[in-house]
Amino acid sequence: MASIRHFGHNAIDMAAWDLCISRSCRPLVYAGSTYLNAICNHSWDALVYGDYEAVFPLPVKHKWGMSVVYQPFFCQQLGLFAPKDFPLSYSDFLRAIPRRYVKVALQLNPSFSLPDMVNQRCNLLLDLNRPYETIYKSYNKDARKNLRKCSDAGITVESCTEFDEAISLYKEVWGPLNPVLKTQHYQSFENAYRALQLSGEALCFRAGIVDKVLAYAIFFRSPQYLHYVCAAPTAEGRKVGVMHAVIDTIAKTNCTQDLYIDFEGSELPEVAAFYRKFGATEEPYGAFHRSIWT
Repeated sequence: MASIRHFGHNAIDMAAWDLCISRSCRPLVYAGSTYLNAICNHSWDALVYGDYEAVFPLPVKHKWGMSVVYQPFFCQQLGLFAPKDFPLSYSDFLRAIPRRYVKVALQLNPSFSLPDMVNQRCNLLLDLNRPYETIYKSYNKDARKNLRKCSDAGITVESCTEFDEAISLYKEVWGPLNPVLKTQHYQSFENAYRALQLSGEALCFRAGIVDKVLAYAIFFRSPQYLHYVCAAPTAEGRKVGVMHAVIDTIAKTNCTQDLYIDFEGSELPEVAAFYRKFGATEEPYGAFHRSIWT
């Protein structure tokens, strides 16, 4: 029987890795070598089962001469990537993470059963594989009211290439509330966006009235998901509920496709309540923590 092996970054066969991700039951864009190399600055190791029949990324950073495994910013879920009928479990891979990593903090996709050693968090998804009329009926009254407000104001939403402007506005709006995000994190995000943009997996949208920008939004695309990675409304945009128009436009232009809008949580009750306005449903995912000191 094949075994789980630990590979340092330089030993990973990137072509075999990406083929495994593409054949897995949840081929998330976050787990591809292109995204991992960009968002982790080429600092990630891996667990590999057999001849890349299953893989498990381990983003690594070094502190005071010690190595830790961490969950990168702008990368909600990683974990086990394998075919649906894969015989091993999450527990097998979590136990196989070498003890050389003095601390491990990872968020795990829910393609496979989450073991008791993992805390559960809540993600929110909006199913787009329905007629738009059916999706719209799942919106609550407040969402519909805000959409009418946006329509009356003449707000339009269109794709754009203004990534720098989107990130600048995002930092202005949310930067003070997320002081843990440093310049290097935004730079890694920019590198990841540029890399995914080449393959059409990074999408940027602008919402506004004529030439007045009221919001930007950035989505990443996996085969079954549109990940809502970045929302940046102006103060005026927030007053008219502009992000309602952004989400509704994405739903309308992608309806009847085998896709979900992946809202990526949130752990903040008011943010989660906003996503639920659109009829988003819950899907748990895992949060695993291990430390040599506990």
